[in-house]
Amino acid sequence: MTKKERTFVFNICVLLYNLVLGLVIEGFLFLAVIFLISKNQNLAESIFSQIALPLVLLAGLITAMAISVKTVGWFIKKFNLEDKLDEKLVSRYKKDN
Repeated sequence: MTKKERTFVFNICVLLYNLVLGLVIEGFLFLAVIFLISKNQNLAESIFSQIALPLVLLAGLITAMAISVKTVGWFIKKFNLEDKLDEKLVSRYKKDN
């Protein structure tokens, strides 16, 4: 396999990982808000219940992106993929400390 083919396969795997990670985090946060609203009737009747969903979705998206960048960077470093993948891709995920 060439670098281009390996990079393509790696990008597909990262895409699937991001989808699963995002769905898990969004689902967890959404269930937490539903639980919070169901336990407190005052919250259910307030403006909080109307703005909670967009805020939860935004927080979940940002959290999923941050976790994804860290774990993909760790994966590249752990399995020594720096020389096997495109340099632009590696520089996007791997931050030298």
